[in-house]
Amino acid sequence: MDANGRNSAAPAERAGVGTADEPGGATPHVMPPGESPADAFRGFGPLLAELGEYVSYFLSAKIDAVKVTARNVGIYAALGIVGLFAGCAFVITAVVLLMMGLANGLGELLGHRPWAGALIIGGVVLGGLAVGIVVTLKKVTNTSRDALVRKYENRQREQRSKFGHDVRGRDSDPTR
Repeated sequence: MDANGRNSAAPAERAGVGTADEPGGATPHVMPPGESPADAFRGFGPLLAELGEYVSYFLSAKIDAVKVTARNVGIYAALGIVGLFAGCAFVITAVVLLMMGLANGLGELLGHRPWAGALIIGGVVLGGLAVGIVVTLKKVTNTSRDALVRKYENRQREQRSKFGHDVRGRDSDPTR
């Protein structure tokens, strides 16, 4: 009871707020005497400003982390490209030296005619490359075509089992 003879716990009970002794209950906030709701909100402005600063700080840190990650990705991509060029240059140099050695050796076997060795080795290498490309393209094209044929044959088989005919049968018999 307060000084006026009213039960001070009654408003908390009417509002559905339990006491600290009840399970899941909370201690109701009791405003000090003489303090109005406006007085309670006066300290709220600086807290909002502080919260805003912390949110801004957090977002700034996240944006900077994304920038650092993007920079690192760019650096590693550039290093990868440089490494790729260096590796390609290494392989190309090795192939050129091998082909020159083969051409010069064959030219010596043909009676000191290096041009003949270079011509024969160049022709064999280009011919082998052309044959390899044609064989690979035919294999890839045939594999893809065979997969498509199997796919549509399976669909037609399913159509015959479900409907008693397939898309081809439907074209020949328009009454169905």
